[in-house]
Amino acid sequence: MTTPTPRPRLRNDAAERLNREIDCKDLALLLGLEKPKGQNSFKNPDTPDSSASLACYPADGKGGSKWKDHRLGTSGGPIDLFMLVRGANFIEAVRELGKMYGILVEETPAPGALAAPVEKPSLAEYIASNCLRDARAPAGQVVLFDYLRGREISTEVIERAMQRGTLGLNTYTGAKKQEPASPGEVGYGGPGVAFIVKDRVSGKTMAVDTRYIDPSLNGGVKTNSQGEKDGYLWCSDWKRLEGARRVYIVESSINALTIESCGIPGTAALALRGTANAYPGKVDWSFLRGKEVVACLDNDEPLAQGTDKGYCPGLKAAWALHEALTALDISCLLVDQSGWYEDLEKREGPINDVNDHMKLLGRDKTSTALQRMEEWLIAGMPGDDSRRGTPRLFLPHHDYLVYWKYRVRPDFTKVISKVSEKAGEEGKDPVKSFEYSDVCGFRVAAVSRVAIASPQSTMTGDVDHSPHTVFAISVQVARHGPRLLRRVVDDERLHNLDVWKKLGPVFAPSAFARLVNVWERAAGIGARDAINFVGLAWRDGRPVVNEGPDCFFADPRQQCPYHELVFPSGPTSQGLEVVRQFGATFAECAALIPLVWALGAHLKAFIGYWPHFVMQAEKATGKTTLVKRIERSIAMVMSSRQSLQTEFRQMTSISYTSHPVGWGEMSTNKQDVINKAIHNLQEAYQYEHTRRGAELMDFLLCAPVLLAGEDVPVDSLVGKIVRSELTKAKRGPLIPEDVPVFPVKQWLQFLARQPKTAVLALQAQQVEDLFQNCLAGTDDSGAERMVHNYAAVATAWRLLCEFLGMDAHEFGFLGHLTAEMNRHISETVSDRQPWAWIVEKLLSEIASHRFLYPYKFDEEDEVAVLCVRTGHVMDHMRQTPYLREFWDGLPVKSDRVFKRQLEQAGVLAMDAGKPLELERTVKGQRVGHMVALSLPALKQFGLYAVVPSEPKEQPDTVMAS
Repeated sequence: MTTPTPRPRLRNDAAERLNREIDCKDLALLLGLEKPKGQNSFKNPDTPDSSASLACYPADGKGGSKWKDHRLGTSGGPIDLFMLVRGANFIEAVRELGKMYGILVEETPAPGALAAPVEKPSLAEYIASNCLRDARAPAGQVVLFDYLRGREISTEVIERAMQRGTLGLNTYTGAKKQEPASPGEVGYGGPGVAFIVKDRVSGKTMAVDTRYIDPSLNGGVKTNSQGEKDGYLWCSDWKRLEGARRVYIVESSINALTIESCGIPGTAALALRGTANAYPGKVDWSFLRGKEVVACLDNDEPLAQGTDKGYCPGLKAAWALHEALTALDISCLLVDQSGWYEDLEKREGPINDVNDHMKLLGRDKTSTALQRMEEWLIAGMPGDDSRRGTPRLFLPHHDYLVYWKYRVRPDFTKVISKVSEKAGEEGKDPVKSFEYSDVCGFRVAAVSRVAIASPQSTMTGDVDHSPHTVFAISVQVARHGPRLLRRVVDDERLHNLDVWKKLGPVFAPSAFARLVNVWERAAGIGARDAINFVGLAWRDGRPVVNEGPDCFFADPRQQCPYHELVFPSGPTSQGLEVVRQFGATFAECAALIPLVWALGAHLKAFIGYWPHFVMQAEKATGKTTLVKRIERSIAMVMSSRQSLQTEFRQMTSISYTSHPVGWGEMSTNKQDVINKAIHNLQEAYQYEHTRRGAELMDFLLCAPVLLAGEDVPVDSLVGKIVRSELTKAKRGPLIPEDVPVFPVKQWLQFLARQPKTAVLALQAQQVEDLFQNCLAGTDDSGAERMVHNYAAVATAWRLLCEFLGMDAHEFGFLGHLTAEMNRHISETVSDRQPWAWIVEKLLSEIASHRFLYPYKFDEEDEVAVLCVRTGHVMDHMRQTPYLREFWDGLPVKSDRVFKRQLEQAGVLAMDAGKPLELERTVKGQRVGHMVALSLPALKQFGLYAVVPSEPKEQPDTVMAS
């Protein structure tokens, strides 16, 4: 695994200095913001058609210069203004502002250090830079603006896209090739509009799509694309899209510009760059959650030949897009294109796309057409003669007779209750009119059949032999806006009207029951294999990243604490900043170790286990603050001790996820609660599938737990934890509140691309390295498990460094982790052995004179020993009422196993390789079959006996057998 060399990192004070020294008004003028004559305010580039509402204010005693948009209510400083205008991310904005104002924002390397090599731009980046340069040239602007205005694209939209660096002019011709092409030949090129495709998260240029102004110069080829195609979309302004309420998805970039030229408030447009990106596995659409999505793909004619013969390509891609978005609980509507004809009355001359519509019918009619949505019950499935090509679904005649009567709005459903006819004009068909009645106060977006993989297959990737089939109901209701509401039901509850009434009002039960019956036919639309798990898990034998909305829990609030979690997302530069802040806040990586543990918890899908984490701290060292920073950085849930008072609540907090959860101050709970918690943690070290309750609700206990407190009572769990201790001496600068979140989603996607064999090989290497530096012997099985636990964290660190482009030796992380492991091993030498817990309790009972069975402190071969029967010890533990909780928590219950563990630990007097059996007189009675526990040997395990100071008795006869 290679480690790329990172770019020079930003200075810690860079952003603060830029915001302090740059004047917002001066920056707005440099960035070219429009300032109407006679006004002091500027026009917001996000709302170019509105009045000037962006005011800039000079620096005052309270801080640097600020700006505020009084219409939208948004505000910020110079960096925010640059991000608003240029659509850049934070890192790009800081670097560009530093160049503009001559302020050093990047750290210079130390003397003698190797300078980071300059990263060579990709072909797409090189082409994009040339296209942007040519578009800014006066001659290039004329060519570009003339062509796009001729396609009815507004000047404001063109200028805004150029400012964002997503629109340029490609003037390349084949004349520079070794064998130059002539005008008119394929490959010659010529002037063309360049649509520059940027990655949504990083802002990096991924591709350049060219639309030739004169295709005849290029041999009749209209378009060309350089760079990545699959998975990357074109958007003129990603920042504008983030603030949009409605997003239109079209096929080509020219159509996206057309929609933006319509000036529909609160909208943005995305271009697929071809229908291929609409199909599953190409694009992660989760960034559109919370927005209303409208698909308006090309209005194609059915294909006359090929594998998709009879299908309309644009409409078929819209079906796939609708399925993908509905599966993510994103409302997706289709534009009604049934009236897209040059001659609507004769239904002749179909209009192919949005740009053609605007050229033929103008901006106003196009804007109106874009806001007219399909009203059919099943999206993309017309119930009248407007259907062209192969339908999305074949309905039996008796279902089709009722299907055409239903009409839907985005969040409402009605049905035709009466049809009336009036005589039409001479020579024309009668005119029909409809009367409607309400069916329900929501729209059924999907009823999909879902096969849920078994927990065994989910956790291991094995072939699934017992999938469970359920039905996912997705509806759109007014109270949740464009976010679809999902419920998971089985066969028996699909037609249960009470289930549907919990989603919204049902006004006509009979008509609604028929509606559900029709939707049963469409259960195959959106049918899929799924897993109930939040994090990195296995689906169909390969690792996938599963989020909360991707799951199908019957009772999500009970079954998983992250049932609504969408992982934080962002560029890797944010992750690098988070790691550096955690590395600096406490010495010896005391704060960085728990962060790496939390991020690496998802490796359980590869290595099969993951230790829990104990964070112990001195009073007032900042433990709570640190936990809050981890909680915010990775979207971790922290449960208080009050919410974990029952075993059921503990189970609900660690079920169906590998994303870590936090438990606070467990030591303040009752011992019974602590014992149950430890039992659940034992099972969650790997995973355990169980069913609880009268309805046998499923739980998969597998979440790693962060246990925070001054004294975490997990002695019996010591072999399944790693730890870090916070002290005042280690404390450094506080992590600022504005530290960015870690890009957990990108991190998990990176892990999902790793081969399991490579991860296991890396983990084996870390185990070997830690064993070479471990203070425990190879015969200590408890220490061996602890080495594997810390090796898992070291594996996570290695992979994290590769993901972030860091040096694995930065912060001395591996050295500090090894030191912590050795301290943990040495301090818990007795805590890892169940026999030590029993002997410790025995010595306590003897010291308090509550052990009523015969025992004797004596000497054997001049060594102080404690003579006692192991059976008596176990009987005392089992039969004493106040020791009941202690007994229930013991993994050892028989005196035979207890005796064998004492022998293996080397604390028994031996004879010929067997434990020496003694006979002693205790209180006037002869007691045989006693064993001798060496008091000096017990001291090595931290076990100290209280020996009574009574006169030494005469030696008894020793009978050894």
